[in-house]
Parts: sequence; structure tokens; C-alpha cells
Amino acid sequence: MRFYLALCSVEPDHRAPVADHVVAAARTLAHRVLPVPAETLRHSSWEAPRHNIVLMAWTNEPEHPWLPRPLTPVRVDGEDGVFGYTGYLADPADAERLRAEPGDPGPLADRTAGAFGIFRALPRGVDAVTSLTRNDPVYHCERAALHVIGNRAALVHLVARAAEEGPDSPMPPAPDYDVAPMQALVRHGFYISDHTPFRGISTLTELSTLRVRDGVARVVSRPLPRPEPAPRRPLARRARLAALTEALVDSVAPVRRHDEAISLSLTGGRDSRLVAALLHAARIPFRATTRGFADHPDVVLARRICARLGVTDHRVTEPEVEDDAVLAEHPLPRTARLVRMTEGMNSAFENVIAPTSFLLEARLSGSGGEALRGGWLNDQPCLERSALLKKVETITRAQAALMTPQANAEADRYFRRYTAETDDLAVVLDRMFLRFRSGRWLPGSRTATLIGFCMYHPFLDHRVRWEAMTLSPRWRWSEEVVYRLIARLAPPLAALPVEGRPWRFDARRSRRWTGRARPALTATTARGGFDWRRRLGGEYLAPMRERILDTPQLFELVDKERTERLLNEDPVRRPGQVWHLYTLAVLLSNEWLSPTAPLGPGSERIRVPVR
Repeated sequence: MRFYLALCSVEPDHRAPVADHVVAAARTLAHRVLPVPAETLRHSSWEAPRHNIVLMAWTNEPEHPWLPRPLTPVRVDGEDGVFGYTGYLADPADAERLRAEPGDPGPLADRTAGAFGIFRALPRGVDAVTSLTRNDPVYHCERAALHVIGNRAALVHLVARAAEEGPDSPMPPAPDYDVAPMQALVRHGFYISDHTPFRGISTLTELSTLRVRDGVARVVSRPLPRPEPAPRRPLARRARLAALTEALVDSVAPVRRHDEAISLSLTGGRDSRLVAALLHAARIPFRATTRGFADHPDVVLARRICARLGVTDHRVTEPEVEDDAVLAEHPLPRTARLVRMTEGMNSAFENVIAPTSFLLEARLSGSGGEALRGGWLNDQPCLERSALLKKVETITRAQAALMTPQANAEADRYFRRYTAETDDLAVVLDRMFLRFRSGRWLPGSRTATLIGFCMYHPFLDHRVRWEAMTLSPRWRWSEEVVYRLIARLAPPLAALPVEGRPWRFDARRSRRWTGRARPALTATTARGGFDWRRRLGGEYLAPMRERILDTPQLFELVDKERTERLLNEDPVRRPGQVWHLYTLAVLLSNEWLSPTAPLGPGSERIRVPVR
């Protein structure tokens, strides 16, 4: 993973250089808050001739011909500067075109295959670019006569705080949290706005370039792709998918460099199955990994997929068990690591890895594939306006009874803003999914994988997502798009059932022909389908309850009496809210600032009975 931080004076002349103590603070804080062991970091930096601009970079990646240098010299319009990018390019040769682009590099990045963001510094200013998915984020603020820009919100915030407090300030400065917008995390476990947990730090929206010139920061936004109606005839539909198919096949091209250790996280669902079909069509051999009990649909179906494709190396990891219980890690170390990795922008309900070193291994997953199935339309039984309006309301106003009047008032503002964007609520939900589910929820887990491996995400590829969003969201919602892609790329997989529920378009068709939908695969035992995170009992809940109730800032967001009632349930009916509140409690405690995750009492596993 490559981390970037740019410091730009708001008065870019020789009288306003970036102060030495701010640069020193940035170097110190990077080793404190970047979520990798400090001894694995390599650092490089560039400074403008007038010392008014500094671009710093850190990486835990080894030096290797496949891996780019964090900062590469570049000459643009007669000026010498540096260029760097996060993520990966499908064709590394594209880096030369991107860094030499004389104007805004954003439009060129949109047409370039790969999943990446851009940082470029020249004597006249800085450019920071987000893609359509903005899975490689840019965070920014203006403080203490400086523009502070980077791809880690905590580093941007704490360096800005150090600049404000001066050369004698303690390290690390105390974070200044922005509690009110956290109401969205209580409801969903991620943000549905451009706020961060840190006051004054915003994330740059999708398809944007933050350009700093002559001390002034300006955001240049690019238009979103326009969806087109689905073709009516089957042959026309197949032809309409040609560009998306080509982009998908190209998206796995960089995996070819790895002649071994190519691993796909494979489940019984639609998205990872499509990635398996892509690798099969590209004739790239791979091994598969799956988590779950032997009779879980993910394991059963992954085994069948491997058999159909001739994949002989399928590794299954089962949860730890003891008699009739799953052994789960104590919530404090689990949550402290997650907060450190995701900077408090994801809930500890999520399973996010925390690698301690980088392995030159190719890994793939189906992350982001929901966008090809309609995004937030995906769980809708119908697309009538009233149903879609209710979905937007659920996204913005969920769990209103638990929240304070102030938190509900903020949610009301979001609801009014998003429903006013366009009359077509299917497009509204598609774009909300892009901005907040892809753009705010996914970056945390993506960062974790990039820290540990050469991680490739075909559904986050710029060209793939662009082509997908030119297709009608209603057509994608039918799931016909993904089914046709799988059937075209790997015909043996088309007839296999899927986990959870049947293909939506196929269920309708089979009901017309046979009077019933084709069955979906489900677990055959209670243990096989058990998810301990959703069935929190008394022993696991006890340390979470105590921490939540001892965090007074949370009661600016939730009603204390109702929260106490929720925490006294066994099993708790809304475990999501418990996880979300506990995550915020750990964030607000500042324990995540320690490079070593705190341990729970005894740090032993906690038994969660299967029920």
C-alpha cells in the first residue's frame, strides 16, 4: 500500500514555506497512525524549489519490478515534479501517459483500466484525483495557512492539528472528533455523506480532481455516466454487453504477471462466481479460498464451481468451535484493529483483515460486484416509485426510534437532498450506492487488502464500472446482466444454483413455466448457517455494553434509555446497532492511536452459542 500526504502553503511564495516542524510532525505521525508496522515503511518526499509545496509518500511494499516507486520524477510544461498513484494500473505503461498529462489528469484516468487514484506535485501546485468508484480516497482540509491533502484521513487531520498547535505541541495531537455526522454510522456502519470522524476533514467526491494553484484549492468535477435503456431484443442485449465484457476481461490482465499464488476468495454468490468465470475465460489458473462450515451454501457451491472449472486447490477455513458454540475473538482487540485500519469509517461488524507484512501474491475477490446487479436496488422486490422512496428513507432514516431528535433532523436533511436529485429514484439509488457503499464503505477493506497483497478488484476497475453504469440500473437489477456475463465467459457455471435466492429474472421466468421458482441453496444445519456476529448473547455483549454506556458522546446520537433496553436483550434483536455503537466508543476512546491493539481481559476467545 502506498500512502500520500501533500502540504501546500495558501500563500505560495518564498515568504510562506511549509514549516519544518509540520514536515517533521508528518514523518512522526505517519509511523504512529499508518496501519502497518513502522519498521516496514519506506519513506520518500519531494519539495518545491520555494519550499511552499511538499509531497510525502510511505509504502510497506518491497522494491520490485512489478511495483511502482511511490514517487516518480515527472516533467510537465517545463516544470519538474513528482507523480504517484495508489492501487494498480491494468497496464503499468499507462503511468507514463498519466504523469505527463499537461492539464487535469482526471479525464485520462477515467479512461485508463485499473483501480487507482493519483497524486501529482509540481512547483505550481498539486493535483489529487478520485475515480468513479473513489475507492482510492482523497481527504483534505485547510488549516494553519496550509492545504493538507492525503489518502489517510487520520494523518491529514493530525498533521493539520500539529500545524495549528505549533512546534512545541505534544505528539500525537488529540483528535478533534465531529460527532454529529456519526449518526449515519449508528444506522448503517458507514457514512452516507462526505464527512469523516475528524472535524473539518472531508473526502473528495467521485470523479473529481482537487487542484491547488497559487495557494487556492479548487475542485474540478467530471460528469457521471448516463444510463441507457435496456435493449428489447435478446441479440441486441448480448451486443450491448460487449464493451462491459471486454473491460472485464482486460481487468484481470495484470494477474498474468503472477505465475503462482493466484488466489480467489470464492463464495456461493454471484460476484465471486463472475470473477471465477473471468479467470477461466482468460485461462489464468487459480486456487480458491472459502470461509464457513462444510454445509454452508458458500462452501458447497464454491466446491461445485471448482469442480466445474477444474480447480483442484480449494481451501476451506472453518470457524473455531467448542461443543455447541463458536469461539469468537474478544470485541476490544477486534474493534481496535478495525478502527485503526478503517479510521472509524466502518463498523466492527465487518470482517476486515490487518496484515502485518506485504506478500507478492495475487488475490482477487468479488468486492463491488453488487453494482452490476443494481446496487441498492438489489434487495428490492419491485421498482415502483413508492417502494424506491421507502428504500431511500430506510437508507437515510433507519432506526429513527433509537436516535435523538438532533440525529433524526440531520437524517431528514439527507433524505430531502437525495430525493431532490432526480425524478428517477432508480438512478438516485444507483448513484447513492456508488457514492456511499462503494465510495465510503469499501475503501476500508480495500486498504486492508492492499496493505497485505497484490489485490485485484475487477469490479472497481475504472472502465468496468463506467461501462456498468451506462447500463440501465433496472436492467442490472434483474440480474440478467451478470447471468449473461457468466454464461458467456464460463458456460459450465450458468446452470449452478446460487446462494440465498434464485436469479431474479430466472425466478420470474421459471414461475411462469413451472408455477414455482427454482430453489436456492441454503444450509442444512443450524450451525452451517450460523453467523455469530448477528446472534450476540450475554457473555459477548457484556464488555460491549459497558463501553457503550460509559461513552457520553454517543448519547448526542442515540437515546440513552432505549439504548440500555437494546443492550439488555438476549439475544439482541438489532446486533448491527450494538456493533456500530461499540465501534464509535472505541474510536472516541483514542485507543486506536496505539500501534499495538489493546487486549481484552485475558484476551481469551468468547463462546457464542449456536442458536
